[in-house]
Amino acid sequence: MSCKWDVGQFVFRPSIADRMADNRSGELAVPTAPEVNPDSFRFALFGDPQIEEDLDSRLDWFRQEVAGRRIDFFGVLGDLTADALPAERDAVLAGLAAPGVPYYCTPGNHELYQADGWEWYKTTFGPSCYAIRVAGRVKLIFLDTADGLLGQAQFEWLESELAADSGMVTIVATHYPIYDGALPIMWRLAGPAERYKLLSLLERYRVHSYVAGHIHGWRYSRLGNLNHFICALPPGGMDYGEPGYLLFTWAHDSLAWEQVGFTP
Repeated sequence: MSCKWDVGQFVFRPSIADRMADNRSGELAVPTAPEVNPDSFRFALFGDPQIEEDLDSRLDWFRQEVAGRRIDFFGVLGDLTADALPAERDAVLAGLAAPGVPYYCTPGNHELYQADGWEWYKTTFGPSCYAIRVAGRVKLIFLDTADGLLGQAQFEWLESELAADSGMVTIVATHYPIYDGALPIMWRLAGPAERYKLLSLLERYRVHSYVAGHIHGWRYSRLGNLNHFICALPPGGMDYGEPGYLLFTWAHDSLAWEQVGFTP
């Protein structure tokens, strides 16, 4: 069996510094915030739908969840496809559009499996790190950790975003978790210095939650005052836990969460 990855990705793949330069160029439009009832709304977050060449996925099930639970918008935390092949890209775009509500993405390592991965991502979705403000209540900050790194430029951008909108509940959403709980280092942000720096920032600015994918499993941890989630919806088996998504509900001036497990 031949490798589906483009070997050119190891040579031509833009670094996080390169991607941040594109993000800051002003040429990539930041996604528009969803229109919701400011007193009551719902949104979902999950990683790793990883549509494969046979186009198998659980996005059809999720589409029914959006309708049944009246989810206003959702975010997908990287690894949209298995190998970033053209057929997979077409299929995941159709699957994400099917629920008919706004959605937001951040890249994972699988988005960079082809040499044109970043070009496709930014042309399709816009910047790889950005913030959206939902009805003046919740702020979602999407980070680019597709390489397992944040980089200095993204740290500077993140701190400026965290310092703004102090009255809103803030959630940081990205591909790589900070903390894995048990698994080897490849399953979390690679550099200890970046992990400690990130945790310090999230604590200082009282971030409500950090939500990641990458690991195909479910894990909830409390790191100081921070809710740390790993949540994935891959097409196959899981490393641990059950597949599903995180459902957040804003009501009565507060934000609640629950895990919704996949039901065949």
